[in-house]
Amino acid sequence: MPSSSNRFSISTASARRLMLVLMSVSTIYQYMYSTMLSSALGMLPLFGAAMFMSAQVATTLSHISFGDGSKYLTKRMRIAFMIISGIMLLCTLALLFIYPGLLITRSVWIIFAVIFSAAFRVINGRKLTARRMRRTIGKRAYFIFMAMIYLIPLLIISYLLFISVDTVSAWQLIGSFLFGAFLDGYTLWRERDFVAHEGIPDDIDPKTVSDIASELREVNAYSAYQRLHVLIMLALQLTLVLVYTFIGLTTQELFTCMILAVSCTVVMREMSILVLRRIKKPVALPLLLVGLFLWIYGLILFYEQMGQAQNLILSYLSLGLSVSGLSICTTALAELERSMSDVAHFTLQNRMHGYSQMRAALTEMAMLMGQMIALILLTLMCIPVNVLESLDLARIAASLSPLLIVPPLLLLLGAVFSALRFPMNNRHFEKLAKWLTLESEGLDNPALKKQLDSVVVKRHKNRFGIKIIIWLLRPLYYHKVIGTENLAPYEDGNMILVCNHGEIYGPVAANLYIPITFRPWTISHMMDEEAIIEHMYQGTMLRQKWIPEKWKRPIIKLFTPIMVWLFSSLEAIPVYRGQPHELMKTFRMTIDAMQAGDNILIFPENGEDHAEGERGYVSEGVGDLYTGFTMIAPLYYAKTKKKAVFVPIYASKSQRTLTIGEAIPYDPANGANDEKLRLSRELLSSMQAMYEQEKESDAKAAAKGATFT
Repeated sequence: MPSSSNRFSISTASARRLMLVLMSVSTIYQYMYSTMLSSALGMLPLFGAAMFMSAQVATTLSHISFGDGSKYLTKRMRIAFMIISGIMLLCTLALLFIYPGLLITRSVWIIFAVIFSAAFRVINGRKLTARRMRRTIGKRAYFIFMAMIYLIPLLIISYLLFISVDTVSAWQLIGSFLFGAFLDGYTLWRERDFVAHEGIPDDIDPKTVSDIASELREVNAYSAYQRLHVLIMLALQLTLVLVYTFIGLTTQELFTCMILAVSCTVVMREMSILVLRRIKKPVALPLLLVGLFLWIYGLILFYEQMGQAQNLILSYLSLGLSVSGLSICTTALAELERSMSDVAHFTLQNRMHGYSQMRAALTEMAMLMGQMIALILLTLMCIPVNVLESLDLARIAASLSPLLIVPPLLLLLGAVFSALRFPMNNRHFEKLAKWLTLESEGLDNPALKKQLDSVVVKRHKNRFGIKIIIWLLRPLYYHKVIGTENLAPYEDGNMILVCNHGEIYGPVAANLYIPITFRPWTISHMMDEEAIIEHMYQGTMLRQKWIPEKWKRPIIKLFTPIMVWLFSSLEAIPVYRGQPHELMKTFRMTIDAMQAGDNILIFPENGEDHAEGERGYVSEGVGDLYTGFTMIAPLYYAKTKKKAVFVPIYASKSQRTLTIGEAIPYDPANGANDEKLRLSRELLSSMQAMYEQEKESDAKAAAKGATFT
């Protein structure tokens, strides 16, 4: 029995395991095997699929109804449970009504026996493995009972198949049944540590679960994840019906589909797990998006095949893409599930008891909803046999294709949109883990907690659009980054990056290519829809002689919403120049951001000391720097006792390089005014040296070109 100290980690692992097996290898295989078996017995393949899905729904319903997890159902979930139970009963009655002779048909009972045997093998195999892992059953007894669970159903199924189909088909179906048993063993081996903790009694009461669920519904990040989770679960079950039912219409084709589906699932799941382990940063969301796009492309490719003569190669390709995509998605979703436990801990603090079991129940309910929709579709497609006399299955597939392809595609597009708008990005997940570590050590960081609260709990949308723009612009605006090693020795939140402006060139190059996260300083006028028009008119448009005067302000108004969105997406810190009281707000926001682990990017060149209509920033080299920005360092030191470092950066337009110089640390031993002058002087000197090096490189290149000529 696990102690209370490690119960949270165990239950979290259990919920994460449940996510990984929602579309496990054995589930995929058993669905397709049921379809193949139904076809081999001379029945409609869809009927075997419908019986398998009905068994899946019944198993999940019984687990929720009679298992220990029933007390983790909230009031909403119980209502949904009753509705699903009623729909399942109606679907079963519908199948009996469509095929009134089912109860006296031997093929139906063979299919039922095979599906029941597979379910019996899985359920009891998990129970035995859990007992063995907890050392409540001996090794010899374990292997004896496992052999009975696997061999007795095999003997019964073998006898039924040999008396029902030809010898070749019987051996093929028996071999496929054995392969399914092997996959069950593989799944148990992969999950043996998680299986060990299944079925352990819990003393949680339903009211506590209800309170936890109610509180978490008010957490923006958790609600966003739950929406994403449900969308993917529903799309998963509909894809199972769509792709695995209509690609293979013969026993041989179905067998090939099974091998391909299993191979893609195993390979892509193991590769996804490897990526998540090897990359130290949280990458579950990007990985999820990769899986979603593969999945969508596979469905589109499949749809193109449904209205024409079937091309098996393209059909298998669409199957491989769909299976690979959904396998990546479920693995990434499992990693996000772990991150959501961090979100819950941040919100619930020490009231996590029962959270993970509630998550497991929610996951099962989402899976049950998807299975129910799939069962309804399969029931509708199991049309009477006399209709099949005039319509072959290919024509049925073609006629149903619009109905089948639209729902999963819409669900997946909704999932993509939800992932892009997910309130937390990789950086937020890192900060959340950092805060939980600090909390576990008895430490505190109010600035970090405040920032996380604004992202995790309150309504906050991840500005993923700016990342897409950056990805699109980088190839078109290629720069070589030099000196990244100068950033390595310093901790995030201690660095103040200082770059030349070069009119608009410096900010663009820096935002595209600086290899660490940061928050930029931005003139407050650029974040105010009313002030931005006059600011851009005076600073940029006034000297654009080629644009007619009457067009200048309308053009700025056209781009104003885009500019405001851009700076909001960059989480820019507004700088209130000429407003001493407001300027202190800039410094407070900056110190809070640094305490929360954000680096700061500043362009401190003086671009305002010029006549009207003249250039504000030098186009080459570095102009004079304001010195006030260096006050960040003493304020940060006074608050945290940490020494900030100023990192000079020079963006070269001619060389297409972004050069990162050696950091200049703040020295609290110096007087405030002397240190302010020293820092600004050394930063300017370092950036000018980079510029001189650029001029020297340009001169050498010109001389070399002249010599060549």
